Amino acid sequence: MGESEYAEGSLGWWIDFRRSQLGLTLVELAERAGMSRETLRNAAQGRRMRAANKRRLEDALQWQAGAIDAIARGADPAGLVGPAPIRRADGSVDAVTAVRTLLDLATSLRAAGDDAEAEETLEMATRLARRQGVLAQLADEITAAGA
Repeated sequence: MGESEYAEGSLGWWIDFRRSQLGLTLVELAERAGMSRETLRNAAQGRRMRAANKRRLEDALQWQAGAIDAIARGADPAGLVGPAPIRRADGSVDAVTAVRTLLDLATSLRAAGDDAEAEETLEMATRLARRQGVLAQLADEITAAGA
């Protein structure tokens, strides 16, 4: 992550970190959260937020409900993060992320003993990767998920 103006571990720092992971600008995050940049900046500075604003910001950052309050209590939100977005800010599909999401699902299904469903999900990931031309980039991950 680039430098953050906020103290490490603070809500502002985690917002910057997650925004960087998602590839969002401050303006894009504010738009996704349905709030002004000023409201977002106030939230990052630790000022009180309405419950509805917390939830919208958590959704925009793909954090689970309650993540902002957990961070305020000093928790690491790593376990409160949802999957990376499959849609980019411009609305197009990020094929690599979509395939990775399917691979994660296939791995989880296989670990749960649902081999047939895992195999079907893996085939779907492979078809999408071929269609989108990202197979070479993801070949090792596809092989690992099939093992």
